[in-house]
Parts: sequence; structure tokens; C-alpha cells
Amino acid sequence: LDRSGPGPADGMAIAPVMRAFLLLLAAALATALENANVPGPDQAPTVPEHQPFHTVVTLRNPYDRAVRIERIDSTCTCTHLVSDRTMLLPHGTASVTVEVDNRNKSDLQHITASVFVTDPEFEPIDIQLYWRVMAAVTIDAIAIGTDPLNRPADKAWRDVVRYVAHERPDELNRLRKTIRLGSDTPPAEGLKILGIEYPGTLWRFVPVDQGNGSWRITATAADPEAQVPEGTRDETITIRTNHPDKPVITLNLVTMLDRNTDSQTIDPLAPPF
Repeated sequence: LDRSGPGPADGMAIAPVMRAFLLLLAAALATALENANVPGPDQAPTVPEHQPFHTVVTLRNPYDRAVRIERIDSTCTCTHLVSDRTMLLPHGTASVTVEVDNRNKSDLQHITASVFVTDPEFEPIDIQLYWRVMAAVTIDAIAIGTDPLNRPADKAWRDVVRYVAHERPDELNRLRKTIRLGSDTPPAEGLKILGIEYPGTLWRFVPVDQGNGSWRITATAADPEAQVPEGTRDETITIRTNHPDKPVITLNLVTMLDRNTDSQTIDPLAPPF
């Protein structure tokens, strides 16, 4: 007879292993992540720019009383958040579905969403969201005197699609903006600018291949000696590329011409007024 199969002693050995597994599973469930999609930025998932960031977060009521959700706000208007329930039992949970538009974003993203409850005694419950965007085409503002070959170190100058210029109408020679385009996922033939469409007459745009996979676009006055009226021009520039996920880039250029205002540096993200 063949008695090489498992005997009673072997079967008995399975029980401690199973008990250990169940203990580990219970510990993992007890420490399940709440009020965040990941523990921190180091664990942030990566999403392509042409796809929205989507996640479902477990929201826990930290209070000893039931609360009703009044609204959910976030630090970005591009965020859509929906809870699967409006009433949270004491220390109960809900699922919050999050979707964020990734257009014109790159690198690490962080958004705080605040869940406001109807009881004025309780503070909002914060949800922390981290993810990374792998950009199809990055769009940066390059400050005067900085290197256009590389992305700006200061993130305030990255992912800029709105530019503000403030000059005197009799000093159009001072009009100047430098824009850098790059790509985290360039096409096989490399990123290319196929054309720039500008319906106005004040500016001219010159694209230059920088030889490192990026492009520099220099914007200057079309006629530095022209006499133009004062006022604010709010114009749209369209850049066409060969990138299949971002063939069209739309930029907003606000030009403020005022004789009573000396030339000054304007934050590219600041409102025009």
C-alpha cells in the first residue's frame, strides 16, 4: 500500500497557519485606509494626462454622534465628489467617489476635500488625495533670465495656460513672454509643433526646437514701434502639436496697456485686475 500521502499530523499543521492568516487579515482590515486614497505622496498612483484621476475613498465619521453630510468641497474646482450616503452613524463609514480632470496638469497632485456636516458643532472631515500625472505635453512659463531648456524649479511657473502682460502702449518693445513645451510621453518621432494660431495683431510667436525634446515659444510685439490704444486685450492662442493625446493646446493671453502704469513683473497666475 502507498502511504506517502498526508497523515493526520500533516493535516493538524494547517490549522495554525490558517489562524495566523486570519489574524493578519483581521489586522489589515482594522487598519484599512480611511479619509485618503493612499497613505502619502510616495504611494501616489500615476495617471496619464488625457485620463481623469478616479478613486473611491472610505470616509469615516470621527464623532460619537450621527451626522448628516451637507456638502463636499475641494481645493480644486476640477474635482467631482459624490458620497454614496448622506447620513453617517457614529464612527460609521461612507464611500466617496472622486474624479478629477487632469488636463494641463503634471507631476504630483494633492487635493484636500472637506466634507461639511449639518451640525455646526463639528468640524469638516478632510479627505487627502494624492496622485501623479504623466503629462502628454507640459506647458511652462519661463521667467526672464532663466533657462528655457528645463522645466522651472518653482511649480508656480509650471502647467501655466494663462499669461498676463502689463506694459505702456508706447513701449511695446518691452512685451515678451517665453513658453516651454515638453512631454513625459513624446511620440516616436519626438514632440513637434505643427502650427500656432493667433487671431490678434499685437503679438508674434516664434517656436524653436531646443534639441532636447522640448520647444521654446517666444512671444514679442509684432511691431515694437506701433502706436496702439490703451486697454486690455483678452486673447486666445491655439498651439497644434503632433501628440495624439494632446493635439491642441489653448492658451489665454491677457495684455494690459496703460500709460499711467510703469512696467512691472506680473505673476502669470494672477488675475488681470
